[in-house]
Amino acid sequence: MRWRIMLELVELDGTIAVRELGCGAAVAGYTPQMVGLTLAQGKQILAETQRHLVQAQTEQHCRRRQICQRCQARRPLKDVRSRRLVSLFGTVAVKAPRFKPCQCMVTCRRTLSPVAEIMPDRCTPEYERVLAKMGALLPYRRARTVLSEFLPLGKPQTVETTRRRTLCVGARLEREAVAAPTCTSAEPAPSITLSIDGGHIRAARQYQGRTFEVLVAQISKGEGKLTVFSSVPAEAHAQTRQLRGVLHGLGASSTTPATILSDGADGPRSLGEAASPGPTHHVLDWFHLAMRIQHPAQAAKSWPSKTEDDRQAGKRLAETIERIRWRLWHGQVRRSLDLIEETAASLEAVAEDTAPASAAQKVARLLRDLRTYVSGQSEIIIDYATARRCGEPISTAITESTVQWLLHRRMNAQQQMRWSPRGAHLMLKVRTAAVNETLDRDYAVAERWAHRPFRKAA
Repeated sequence: MRWRIMLELVELDGTIAVRELGCGAAVAGYTPQMVGLTLAQGKQILAETQRHLVQAQTEQHCRRRQICQRCQARRPLKDVRSRRLVSLFGTVAVKAPRFKPCQCMVTCRRTLSPVAEIMPDRCTPEYERVLAKMGALLPYRRARTVLSEFLPLGKPQTVETTRRRTLCVGARLEREAVAAPTCTSAEPAPSITLSIDGGHIRAARQYQGRTFEVLVAQISKGEGKLTVFSSVPAEAHAQTRQLRGVLHGLGASSTTPATILSDGADGPRSLGEAASPGPTHHVLDWFHLAMRIQHPAQAAKSWPSKTEDDRQAGKRLAETIERIRWRLWHGQVRRSLDLIEETAASLEAVAEDTAPASAAQKVARLLRDLRTYVSGQSEIIIDYATARRCGEPISTAITESTVQWLLHRRMNAQQQMRWSPRGAHLMLKVRTAAVNETLDRDYAVAERWAHRPFRKAA
């Protein structure tokens, strides 16, 4: 059996042009490797289809634009150049004629380039969007390899081109987030939960400091889907306005109460309070509070156990720390502070044995640090046991997993990378849109912020 794949192009006037895309030779017998199309044949057919289609569409557009819309005269030809269009199905070279202005154009005397109108970025929007998404999810070199494995990209773009296009898409998304009007959705939210946490990324060598901070916020309304927001505070443009736009998109209004979960730091608390359009209620995240309690609990495990008295003293110390945890879990701040102070004072008084003394001093120091932390955050410590029974949010543990996915999986621990603050900020914009599953829509809306090197045609 022989097979041929033909492409039929029909003009508006009924003219038909037929192009052959591929063919197969006749064989006497078949093997499992010969059934259907191979990956190489499929890529070749897609590339040929794209080439013929783009060239035909370009020629048709140029013929239409050569006719002056005012006097219906043909514009004189100035010159013909070549232009390449990069797409997911190969790089296509087309003829790009340029036309002189028509005689009736008195006020506008610019040269008309029809191909530049339909190929402003020298690549298709779909190619740029897919390249940015893959570059945000995978290292640039690996993303380029994966795409070229299944698509007829032709000569692959350089790693620098992939990086530049990804960051350009991130810049567009940020500008659109700042410029978008803060309109409330049709379904107002009864309440908003805003969990804010921070992470750190290794900085490039030319920047001061080894790391810089990244803020990650996770917003939810009731049982709905979680929405992620991230930015680098040092590089974000109108960070509060961007977060407020996300809250408005979820239905937040001036009467919607917002519960802000954070580790108590000034940065996340002030950002959540400034971005929330309605009344706010701050809650200290139980995850961070429990981690603070875990430090003296771990130190207590190293208590000496040479004698029976040492073992009993270590057991009593572990039980005391568990009582401190229980009191904080039930919101008994005053009682927990008293117990911390009493335990730390008794540990500092231990001086009989040398080994227990060193362990006691370590646990006492950690308890003093815990007391300082609890005293500073006492106003936002709640009854976590009651809140959990009522189904209220008490922890940012889910946000911690989001930080792990956004930062460490692509930008930190597993990739051994160093980033500039600006590059990390723009990369996070693309990754956030990808995790929210809004990259296709946001990219189409943010198209107006693309920087093009040509002027609009007359």
